[in-house]
Amino acid sequence: MNNRNRLIQLIHVGKRELALDDDTYRALLFANGEHSSCSKMNIKQLENVLAVMEMQGFKRKGNDAQSTFKRRLSPKSGKAKHAEIDKIRAVWITMHQHGIVRDRSEAALDAYVRRMTGRGNQKAVDHVGWLDANQAYTVLEALKNWHRREVVEEMREKGWPVPMNKAGTHPAGYDAVIGEYELMLKKQDVPTSS
Repeated sequence: MNNRNRLIQLIHVGKRELALDDDTYRALLFANGEHSSCSKMNIKQLENVLAVMEMQGFKRKGNDAQSTFKRRLSPKSGKAKHAEIDKIRAVWITMHQHGIVRDRSEAALDAYVRRMTGRGNQKAVDHVGWLDANQAYTVLEALKNWHRREVVEEMREKGWPVPMNKAGTHPAGYDAVIGEYELMLKKQDVPTSS
């Protein structure tokens, strides 16, 4: 197989592994290869497209061996069979942005889902998208509790105010805590005028 055909094959594998829908794929091709079809691109353009796919998490295996991909990215929201699944993915990505989880990939989230659903005598669910409504709710609540706990600890370490519940006995709910944390992060990034 010549280099050009090998690049086209890798790009097609990358499309599948990154779970790109056709419109997103064509936009990626056009933005990075100046054409919406691989067949019209030269080798340099194909290499540019492949480089962008690799920056998005696509991994090739070895030299000319079959390509592999271990860091699947989450699909677009709104495609899941339960709304909680989209929320799980959103919380997971936010936790990565906050430095709580190291790997934001779908594969890492799937590993977490397997651990959460495989407790006791339960059969583990291998992919977040396969959760039923009850499992999705349980995983979502566990993620939110973990996220809130980590954020509250960091806020206390930095001396930031932690929103409390109405009784003033415990930190407030997930949305209030994460909202305050995001606000404090934004204030930290805004330069002060002198």
